[in-house]
Amino acid sequence: MLKSFLFFISLILVGLGVQSQPDTARINKYFRMSDYWSDKDSAKAVGYINDYFKEAIHDDYYDGVAHFYLAGAYFDFDLARAQQEYMKADELLKNNTTKDAILFRSRAWHNYGVLEQKKDDNKSFVDIQLNKAIPLALQAGDTSRVAWNYKEVGMVFMNFEEFAKAQHYYRTALNLLHLPTADTEVMADCYINIAKAYLLQENVPPARKPLDSAGTLLSTLPNSTYQPAKYLVEAMYHSRTGNWKQALDSLDKGVMLARQYNRSYDESSLLFEKYEIYRKEKKYVEARAILSEVAAFNQRLPLVHNKQLILHELAQTEAALGHMDSAYKWLDQYAQLSDSLSKTGTALQIADLEAKYRSSEKERELLELSNQSKIQRLLLSGGLLLLAAGLLFFLYRSRQRKLQSEQAVRSLQQQQQIEVAGALLNGEERERQRLARELHDGLGGMLAGIKINLSEIASGEGHDSPAMQKIIRQLDSSVKDLRHIAHNLMPESLVRSGLEVALKDLCETLGNGSTKVELQMMNIGDIPKQTQLIIYRIVQELLANVLKHARASEVFVQCSQSENVFYITVEDDGIGIKPSNSSNPSNPSNGIGLENIRHRVEFLKGKLEIDTTPGSGTIVNIEVHVDQR
Repeated sequence: MLKSFLFFISLILVGLGVQSQPDTARINKYFRMSDYWSDKDSAKAVGYINDYFKEAIHDDYYDGVAHFYLAGAYFDFDLARAQQEYMKADELLKNNTTKDAILFRSRAWHNYGVLEQKKDDNKSFVDIQLNKAIPLALQAGDTSRVAWNYKEVGMVFMNFEEFAKAQHYYRTALNLLHLPTADTEVMADCYINIAKAYLLQENVPPARKPLDSAGTLLSTLPNSTYQPAKYLVEAMYHSRTGNWKQALDSLDKGVMLARQYNRSYDESSLLFEKYEIYRKEKKYVEARAILSEVAAFNQRLPLVHNKQLILHELAQTEAALGHMDSAYKWLDQYAQLSDSLSKTGTALQIADLEAKYRSSEKERELLELSNQSKIQRLLLSGGLLLLAAGLLFFLYRSRQRKLQSEQAVRSLQQQQQIEVAGALLNGEERERQRLARELHDGLGGMLAGIKINLSEIASGEGHDSPAMQKIIRQLDSSVKDLRHIAHNLMPESLVRSGLEVALKDLCETLGNGSTKVELQMMNIGDIPKQTQLIIYRIVQELLANVLKHARASEVFVQCSQSENVFYITVEDDGIGIKPSNSSNPSNPSNGIGLENIRHRVEFLKGKLEIDTTPGSGTIVNIEVHVDQR
């Protein structure tokens, strides 16, 4: 009886246009379960969304979210249907101005672009991220998602070997990620790829710093799925510095983790780098075995560019082993994947291999015919070589002794220069302290007293004229300027609160309406006071140069520490530094400011690197030692 009454009441409410609120807990359960099964059992994922539609809620927001998750269910096996569902989601959500709705639209467009990328249309992917997904994420105020999308755009440019653009987008992503709320893994991935871009350009030294930054971030996340990528770039670094054993150790660690996390693409990349090392070492049998594993992966990751590369490398490896039939077979498959221009080049490679093969056959015949004569010539040449080797060894030892003597003299001179530089820096800082005290306590106090006396005279004797007020204001401005000069000579915040607070005050003071100065500090440990002061002077001089010469709108300062090494990066978007020109004294590359920075860096046994292009900004990387000695 009660059930019948409740049913009757519900019919009356529906007839009056009164609808009950949707059961959000049950709806969200449908969505969560569909998302969970989307990459495990597509049929189950679709089933949960169909269960939602059976309830006939008729709410644009929930319907839009349902189509978003339905697209995820079709993502891996029906690209056209998945893209259709993402567009339905966007259409239903576009009039909803809540943050959640805007974020779902951003995610829908991002995933739509990923599906375009799966069709080898990278241009559409980049266009969608920059003009759809990123603007919507910005509108929702989700900087982490914006940074993620910029990172993926950087990856596209990496794949097309446009490394400068790739690094720009990775650095843009990093600038959006602020500690302590930043996604540590996304930051680590950006640093990994910045280092990788340097290495792919064979610019090895600058790769060390971002690689160390990635390692520091991932050291707190030993189970991160980004660990295999870090080991890959670490191996690339060791390989390019000739440390083959360390490179192979890093690759083995990366492969083990990639298999553990089921990261097929990472495992394929790690194995290909291992192949490169064996090829450089001319271990062609091992190289071929590794390359065969990579080829098997490519069947599951069907990217045309990768497949062409693998076929080409297989042909070259087989040729190096003398297996010409196999080399022809791989090159023939490579030709079928290439366009007409590539086919022409491949035909030439096949002809070249065939010519080499025939030439080697003839060479073997000639060698067999002239073997006895060759042995006689070798014996005679061997005697002459032994005599020459003895003479060269004598010259070498003499040269080594001379070089060791010169090195000892240079080391002594360098030590003396360091001691002189230290004395000059200490004397300079003591003079700064003395001037700061005299200006603040002496002249500053005198000016303040004159201002007070004038104010009392003006108010007490009725001389409060505009001219008198102007003089008082000028005195007040002079006192402030004097205190500012005294502060620059010896910053009190450095003495009272340490380096981090002093640099923060410096950046806030120097920032203005036309130039934004942003500071990021990471892992700063104990540093001797004298060393803190030198680091402060370096950053102060760098920022002064930017504000005076660069005409920049944004300046990014990053300071970090790894054990006894302190890293400083100052990056601006200004006009860059022109090549050194001794006839132009106004050029900052000729100024005493940069020379002062070099002296301080040398005193701390550090390194200074300047990466600049006229019209494209400047990046200054500094590395100094801060141990207690």
